[in-house]
Amino acid sequence: MRTLTTFLVLFLFAIASFGQMEFEKGYLITKDHQRIECFIKNQEWKDNPEEFSYKLTKSGVTQKGKLGSVQEFSIPGSFKFVNADVKIDRQLKPTIGLKNELTPVWSQERLFLKVLQEGKAKLYSYDNNKLKRFFYSLSDTSINQLVYLETLNGFTLIKNTSYQQQLWGNLKAPNATMNSIKEINYTQKDLESYFKTYNESFGGPVQEINKEKRGSYFNLKFAPGINSSSVTTSMVVDATNLKSKVDFGSKTGFQAGLEAELIVPINKYHWGILFEPTYLSYSGEAQGKYGLSSISYKAVEFPIGLRYYFPINENTKIFLNGFVNPGFAINLNSNIGYFEYFSIPNDPKTVNIKTSANAALGGGIEFNRFSLEARYYTNNNLLNGQSIGNADYSRFTLALGYKFLKTRLK
Repeated sequence: MRTLTTFLVLFLFAIASFGQMEFEKGYLITKDHQRIECFIKNQEWKDNPEEFSYKLTKSGVTQKGKLGSVQEFSIPGSFKFVNADVKIDRQLKPTIGLKNELTPVWSQERLFLKVLQEGKAKLYSYDNNKLKRFFYSLSDTSINQLVYLETLNGFTLIKNTSYQQQLWGNLKAPNATMNSIKEINYTQKDLESYFKTYNESFGGPVQEINKEKRGSYFNLKFAPGINSSSVTTSMVVDATNLKSKVDFGSKTGFQAGLEAELIVPINKYHWGILFEPTYLSYSGEAQGKYGLSSISYKAVEFPIGLRYYFPINENTKIFLNGFVNPGFAINLNSNIGYFEYFSIPNDPKTVNIKTSANAALGGGIEFNRFSLEARYYTNNNLLNGQSIGNADYSRFTLALGYKFLKTRLK
């Protein structure tokens, strides 16, 4: 299993080396209020960045935008960050005061805040590791943090929900009540919903910065293919305990897979999680030390894996796959027959096939709903866990796929 883990890590490292984030058309505003059209490296930051990469032209030199020189940067429709000098409370486990209260501990910092919504009131967010903070501003005010703290006192959860008082006192929508504001959780979804209601109630324009829908995609693909596979056994057949090898040779066969793919909304939907039940078969005969050996292998395997897409244009993508086959398979009366020194003539011994874990690496091209893929599998021991010997099964596959189901998950 350690070999499989190493294989998958190396595969992901290789993808990371090639799968660079894209530079997309955007802009930045310098500290002296100069707007510069440019191409920004969209890293889909989980944590708020301290700097970013950009180019003045698509093929230009990469430059760094930093807090000391950039007031704002954005890829319209994806994100917008503004440079802000704010007070922030960074306590993850705040100390409980004498009156069983939680008090913010402020530090003055300059940060890139992510703009979530604009209008009469603006909503911002800041993420750093496990820290999550929201900020707000009005047209005539500076940017302030919405205060929320919580900690455990034994088995009791203590909360400071001052953000609700802030909304009531500074951002009260016309139809809001104290009870309705108390139902607002300190989450992006709840706060965005309330700020939208607040801004719309004043009749001004409301701009939600991130217009991209972040749902995943689910695809089903029928993937028949041909494979070139081989089996070599090494088994104890007499009292010498020396293993006798039998090579059943390379054979061309047919396989059929049903690929389920979940395209996840990270790195611009370049990553897919795969599950591909696959039917395959191999059979053959070869001369062993004491008689004719045979193999009949028919099974359904259940590999799982990751895929990375390299878009070429709107309809065409190149992709790489990495798979781990956990070793569980439905073997359909699969066995190996062989003769030992003491075997009765015309009565070979048989041993049932039990597969081991292995890995696979592949790649191909996708055009609209069709794909063509080549994939190489590492050796699979068909006599896994059996003391009599081992049977190394390897294969190379060429598969033509058709994606008959494409759907978006909310």
